[in-house]
Parts: sequence; C-alpha cells; structure tokens
Amino acid sequence: MNDLIINLFKYFSKFVPKEVLESIFIQPDGSRKTGYSEIESEILAQNDDCVIGEIEKFVVSINENFISERIKNSHGFILFVEYGKLNVDYDIEKGVIQSFAVTIAYNFSDNNNDNLNEIIHMNGCLEILDKILWQMGEEQNELDFCAGAELITYPAEIQVVDPVSFSGCGGWSAMFTNANTVL
Repeated sequence: MNDLIINLFKYFSKFVPKEVLESIFIQPDGSRKTGYSEIESEILAQNDDCVIGEIEKFVVSINENFISERIKNSHGFILFVEYGKLNVDYDIEKGVIQSFAVTIAYNFSDNNNDNLNEIIHMNGCLEILDKILWQMGEEQNELDFCAGAELITYPAEIQVVDPVSFSGCGGWSAMFTNANTVL
C-alpha cells in the first residue's frame, strides 16, 4: 500500500541526528529484510536541514516491549512515532487516511529532578514537538508539495504523556492524520 509505514519512518528520521540514526541500524546482514540496506542508505544520506540536535532516541513502532527497551536509560529527548488505524477508499483522491501520533518525551526517572527541572524538560518537549509540527505545515504549504497528499491534517490534538504509562518518560504527544492518494 505504497509503503506508508516505511515513509513515516523515513520522514521523521530527518529530525534525528546522524549518530542516533546510525545506532538504530543494527540488524545483521544475514537477517535483513529485502530493502533494509537501501532504506538505511537513503536515510543516512539525508541532509541535516531539519535535524533537532537534542533528540537522543528515535522509535517508530507499535510494539510495547520494543519501545520500552529502546527508551530505557535515555538521558535526552525521545522522538517516538506510533502509527495507527487506516481508513482506505481507493476510489477518491486522498482516500487513504492514516492516524498516528508523534511524541517527544524525556526520562523523568532521574533522581536529581525537582519540580522546576521537570517543568523545563516538559517545556523543552513541547518546543521540539512544535518545531516538528511547524515544519510539517511549512512543507505541506510549499508549492511543489504533492497535490494528492496531506502531510498533516489540522488541527493536531496535543496531549500530555503520562510517565506511568510510558516507561517513566513524560512529554507531549500530537495526534493527527495524514492523507494519501493510492489509485
């Protein structure tokens, strides 16, 4: 279906520093799925125009155990993308509507945090999330953006991330849809 999940991974990787990206490609050559090396090369060849240097971890998944393992012991900001339901109508333009959430979180399990430090971290999470949403809107408004697609459908709903339900990490999550034409 036009590589929707792979395209999400590729798109959001542009916000992630190269050293973080390099650390996530760990699959041994013998067990890599077809296309793995090509996608890895494409992602690592992206320019750094949109990189947000504070991002320390990058996860695109729906697997709770994988997510928990990836974000454990992180000491910086986490970019987490969770894809969700699809509404599919192949007969109309922008008929494939995908729900997903983009989360920026920070590990609050550090014992040296007081209330003000927590507030500063939460503010930092919101600032980074805002940069990503703003960039998405800017790209969508460019003249050469694909007429048969929407990168982000506004309004985006932004909610606080509960550290109890997200492995000790708190932050902000934006939930929205995008739309693509698959005829």
